Amino acid sequence: MKKIDYKKQLPKIVIAILILFFVVGLVWGLRSVLELEGTMEPNISKASLSPVPETKEAMISYILAAVEKAQAEKPALSFSDEFRIDDETMQAGDVQGTAAYIRAGIDDKLGEVRDDFSTEFGEDFSGRLWAPEITPDDITSAELNYDYWKCPACGKDTDELPEVCEDCGTKAGFLLKHKDNYTITLHAADAVSPAAPASFFARSFHPLSEAEINQLIRDNASGWFECGNGFAITYRNLEICAVVNRLTDQIVSLTYSEDCDFSTDASFVGKYAALGTQAVGFTLNEKAKFDFTWPGITTEEELVLEPGQTDVLRAESTCGKLKEEELTWKSSDESIATVNHEGYVTAKHKTGDCTVSVEYTFMGKIYTATCLVHVKVPAEEISISQRKLKLSVGDTYTLKAKVEPKKATIKTVTWYSDNEEIAVVAPDGTITAKRGGAVDIYAVADDGYYKATCHVEVVEQ
Repeated sequence: MKKIDYKKQLPKIVIAILILFFVVGLVWGLRSVLELEGTMEPNISKASLSPVPETKEAMISYILAAVEKAQAEKPALSFSDEFRIDDETMQAGDVQGTAAYIRAGIDDKLGEVRDDFSTEFGEDFSGRLWAPEITPDDITSAELNYDYWKCPACGKDTDELPEVCEDCGTKAGFLLKHKDNYTITLHAADAVSPAAPASFFARSFHPLSEAEINQLIRDNASGWFECGNGFAITYRNLEICAVVNRLTDQIVSLTYSEDCDFSTDASFVGKYAALGTQAVGFTLNEKAKFDFTWPGITTEEELVLEPGQTDVLRAESTCGKLKEEELTWKSSDESIATVNHEGYVTAKHKTGDCTVSVEYTFMGKIYTATCLVHVKVPAEEISISQRKLKLSVGDTYTLKAKVEPKKATIKTVTWYSDNEEIAVVAPDGTITAKRGGAVDIYAVADDGYYKATCHVEVVEQ
């Protein structure tokens, strides 16, 4: 029997072992990639400070209360008034080209009608803010918007429920979420000029007087045309739009908008006299907007650290650039994490949660922002005991989920069924088949929200 020369064969053996490890690792890696499904964020929404205003009356009351709050607490305020002539609405009788004479230069004049302004924190603006005076009878309809939809696969946000995600092609399971701000829009009936001083339109929209409008047009038309009978004016699409932070009830913006239809018989003069008298008209869009800036301070809402790790929190203020010496940082539990005067947070070797806060004093009032700090070994992936199942109606089966790595601090999962009419799943992963059909059962890691899916086919007996 020929003796084996192990010294010569050793390199081949080592190479064979390395190839075996490589193949096994490749297969394991491919399987891990194929099983990786991303994450599925739980549908958790922050609670509003006040009850959601769901009726027209409640929306009006909510806006009035928000404006009253702003007048009392005096945040910074800025005002802008925009006018735009809608070119598509320009009309000038049989000679449409004459519309250019009406249009030319009016934009510049309109820009001079109302001056933009701003106020500082603490400055009284009650005489400059258009505080709405509204009753339910003034409003024809009202709408509240703060919903949006999130794709469960890629996280894309859309304001309307999509049939399919544009980014990743997902067709179901979109999560209904809520924005921090309410957008409330109040619609009012059309009005004509001159508006009665006591009317809702005059009280809330502060329209230009007929004398101001006529003077504006005449000044611009000098040498081109005359409109001795003045302009007939109709105001359409009257809207008051309030954006209010639902978590604080602080108003963010208040906008008044309307379309003004102007019409008159214009008698052209001078070198344009040959044009004669033309019925002319146009629509003017106006948007008067008040923006509110509230004093405050912000920092990151959450921070995840592994034991011994350090990261920095940044504080930002709406009141101007912050100086380090103006900030006071604190940790609610220094056995979990400490924070220094620059906002550097250091995790201790004890896992758990604590709150790091930063304080800032402005105009005699202390403002605080907090960050929830999680000290933990984070989860990185999740696997499930079965990827496919076939059950009969009435059958039960218990799935198992495994969170990696082994040292992960939080290894619990939450179970979901995407169609509980076909099958339900208990907190321990036990599936109960209810009727025929196909259903996906999800295990979602409570840390990191990693998702694993078992596709279940339920057959009728």
